[in-house]
Amino acid sequence: MIWLPLLALLAAQANSDLESLKTAQQLMDSGRWAEALPVLKDLVGKHPEAPALTYGLGRCYFEVEDYTAAVSSLREAARRIPDSAEFRFFLGSALGLSGNFEEAIQQLRTAIDLDPEFEPAYRAFGMFRVERAQYTPDALAALETAVRLDPQDARALYWLGEFHRGLGELTKARPYFERAHKLDPDGPLTQLGLGQVLLDDGDVDEALAHFDAVLKQAPGLVPALLGRARALYYRGQFEQALAPAKAAWEDSHEFEERRSSGWILVRIYRALGRDAEAQASEKQLKDLEKTSAGELDRLRVLSDEAARYEAEGRFDRVVELLETSVRIRVRYDVLTRLGDAYVQLGRLDDAERCFIRASEVGPLTDALKHRLQRVRELSAQHKP
Repeated sequence: MIWLPLLALLAAQANSDLESLKTAQQLMDSGRWAEALPVLKDLVGKHPEAPALTYGLGRCYFEVEDYTAAVSSLREAARRIPDSAEFRFFLGSALGLSGNFEEAIQQLRTAIDLDPEFEPAYRAFGMFRVERAQYTPDALAALETAVRLDPQDARALYWLGEFHRGLGELTKARPYFERAHKLDPDGPLTQLGLGQVLLDDGDVDEALAHFDAVLKQAPGLVPALLGRARALYYRGQFEQALAPAKAAWEDSHEFEERRSSGWILVRIYRALGRDAEAQASEKQLKDLEKTSAGELDRLRVLSDEAARYEAEGRFDRVVELLETSVRIRVRYDVLTRLGDAYVQLGRLDDAERCFIRASEVGPLTDALKHRLQRVRELSAQHKP
């Protein structure tokens, strides 16, 4: 945090904002981002000339997963202090998490150029590449650099493992997942990664234990449900495999996850001798494969266009594009993003509708609870 010059300024002014700044810092240091957010919003309103405050506000939005608002604040902070690798890293990360992949990569490249020793930028660069199945040399180089700069970063190790797993290089992938799990044994991400590579490698029992551990923390996580279903199927426990396979099929939004869950569901029904249900699932799977490729291309185009308009502050166009996306396929991430856009337009009832609908199709996370609370508070302020 670049607080010191600001502290000196506020101390010289001898006003109450100094205490507010200290409170915000304490809240942020203790991870209480949602509580720090209104304090920083008030300070930014009083001191728009202070980019450190704008950055702090962007960080709060980032940590409560309001990535659209985070981009706005972080972009302004980066404009005011363009040579900060940290500012560029969080801006790039917020852009990527809000769907603006191309600009995210640009900002992360800039962060790396500004500070070649800034490890998180390498990790995020590689992560966004791998998430989009872009197993490119620059992604590999970035993740290997991240691990070299910080061998204790479990997330960098996880994504390096995912890079190799995505290419089918299980011998290379497994040691990275094992190291990540050793560093963060209770983390759902590291447990999931190790479980997936163990299952691919034929260690079914050990993989199942990891999937079960993940599902205790995140009961609806589709990759873990799918992993559990596959592991039980491979063990011949077809009845037990059916429930997680059905849940994965019903809850999956990504094409590959849906296709994989459909594939295992067909095989479970076949193994149970339930041929009519197997045939029905097989038809659904074939229909999915016929229609989803074009649908996913359309959704990706809509998301990319919406991200561009978000960057320009044209939230009326963002709403049009994301409403079209929801009509094609209802997705948790799109609904929360659409709600954020409605907040920017002051259409608070529509925003609340989107957030409630998101809670019905996905988990009611702390970030979503914060969104609902914020929009209801704003609505109450606007009532006559």
